[in-house]
Amino acid sequence: MKKERKFVVSVEKCSSYNPEKVRKALLRTLKNLSFSFKPGMRVLIKPNILAPHKPEDAVTTHPVVLEELCKILFENGVTEIYIGESSSYRTDLAFKVSGIEKLKKYGKIINFESQPKRFISIDNKLKIPLPRILFEVDLIINVSKLKTHELTQVTLCIKNLYGCVPGRMKENFHKVFQSEKKMSKLFFNLYKKISPGLNIIDGIVGLEGRGPGASGKPIKSKIIIASRDAAAADIIASEIMGFNPYSIYTNKFSEIKKEDIIPTGNAKDIRLNFEKPFSYISPFFREIYWMLPKSKIMFDYDKCTKCGLCGKKCPVGAITYHPFPRCNHRKCIKCLCCIEVCPNKAVYLEDPLIKKFIKWVLRKIRKV
Repeated sequence: MKKERKFVVSVEKCSSYNPEKVRKALLRTLKNLSFSFKPGMRVLIKPNILAPHKPEDAVTTHPVVLEELCKILFENGVTEIYIGESSSYRTDLAFKVSGIEKLKKYGKIINFESQPKRFISIDNKLKIPLPRILFEVDLIINVSKLKTHELTQVTLCIKNLYGCVPGRMKENFHKVFQSEKKMSKLFFNLYKKISPGLNIIDGIVGLEGRGPGASGKPIKSKIIIASRDAAAADIIASEIMGFNPYSIYTNKFSEIKKEDIIPTGNAKDIRLNFEKPFSYISPFFREIYWMLPKSKIMFDYDKCTKCGLCGKKCPVGAITYHPFPRCNHRKCIKCLCCIEVCPNKAVYLEDPLIKKFIKWVLRKIRKV
């Protein structure tokens, strides 16, 4: 009989980004996972750097987490460190604003968009160029952020690896995979190809509500979650956030059962109730809900600065300017890239009255 695999997930409390506290939490995490580094390893760290956001916005992986991780790597004889990302826009500026560029004293900062590529095959159909260095290092450490997401409900370890896809190609895939489920399947297939050996979630300060960008709200969640397996870490993280973990498609695709996960550290002590994304609906009602009239992309012109990012990032050209942005709702595919990149919280999803009523009823039921 085939032996069932078990997946260890570490959850450690960490009350702030004080370097010493972060260091201790990371060391406890590695001990919980019985994870060690071999001298002479070449290691690539993949943070979450969505766009040019300051660390206190809680949109990007905090530089203190990455710095303390780099120090631990050096202390264990790691000789080469790379920190790589392709953000939603202006990756080089995003490295600088997020504070991660300062970590170049520990290793090489890499913009994946300018790196040599290797094409990988997804389901023997789709060819995707990924940075060749992903397949040349000894270890990939995937350091994501504990955040909600308007399209996929959460963005954790598996979703973070989508940042390995270079440049505008990330938006263009939304034209091919025009649903939450199909995009999530792409994320999961990419994760299996990239195969990070260590997955860490920076949840010291997370992001709730209309994440994953500026429209979300920082929340002091005070945890670091980690596992050798990204899906196992995501299952525990999404449950801690207050979601049904198997309502998250990438968790479901992993086929990892809850009973196959061994939580360690403070996992049993922590339960948070993140404010859900605007698009969130109870899994029980999801199929019925999506048969109702569609929600629409709208704009708050009091907040809009006409920067043009929403239109530039729309993969189907549904947003035009007169001079403020307008959305052609017939062309819109609800990928929500415009909401994700808007730095001014000026783009939002507006539900029709029937959906608003259903959500209001469900909120009342949950409070009873």
